[in-house]
Amino acid sequence: MAKRFVWITISKHYIFAFAILIGLVYLLSLPESYHLAVLSPAVVSAPVKYDVVIDPGHGGIDSGGIGEGSVYEKDIVLDIALKLRDFLEVRGLTVAMTRTGDTDVTHLASIRGTRHQRDLNGRFLAVHEGTVGISIHANVAKSPDENGAIVFYMRDSYIDQIYANTVLEQLERVHLLNHPRPIPRGNLLLLKAKPPVLLVEVGFLSNANDLAKLVDPRFRQVLAEAIGQGMINFLNFYRLEQSE
Repeated sequence: MAKRFVWITISKHYIFAFAILIGLVYLLSLPESYHLAVLSPAVVSAPVKYDVVIDPGHGGIDSGGIGEGSVYEKDIVLDIALKLRDFLEVRGLTVAMTRTGDTDVTHLASIRGTRHQRDLNGRFLAVHEGTVGISIHANVAKSPDENGAIVFYMRDSYIDQIYANTVLEQLERVHLLNHPRPIPRGNLLLLKAKPPVLLVEVGFLSNANDLAKLVDPRFRQVLAEAIGQGMINFLNFYRLEQSE
């Protein structure tokens, strides 16, 4: 029996549509933080208006972590951020904050999406208005033994690593460290920003000792001043390096 061949003609429009579909499937298989980075402008053209942009994590309906006694991360980090702002401004720096009250920052977003996506995008865009940025958080872990501060910076960024080490050096003088060195990360959206940006975890709300410190406004002041001094030290170095 003679073999029969069936020829199928596929329109180039269908091929193009199929390629787009494959691309979307691949994109959706990646971590959420990567989606947001793609959806955000590849190069943010916002002019630098401030020396520092401070981002207190969470806010509004997003409480963040919760410690014993209904201690909300969003409240703890906001107070530290406000104290940090005051410390820096007294020393002549111009400072902006992504939030100064119990709100999220979805109003700053340039994308559509879930509230969480718009909130992250708004923070990402905001930090581009600073020479440097910092995002302040508090941790929660399954183990109550986990404690201490952590500093995250953008993986493979030489200048971000210097920034992280400079802040960590000051933090170590006033607080226990969870890790002896800053931790590089590549999947946190804020760290992908163009200016040097750090994410600082100030302690664990799930640890009794850390929680007792963090609910004390005097300790929050000490933390804010340590972070602030680290930022000032880095800015002095960074500006000198840029001028050379």
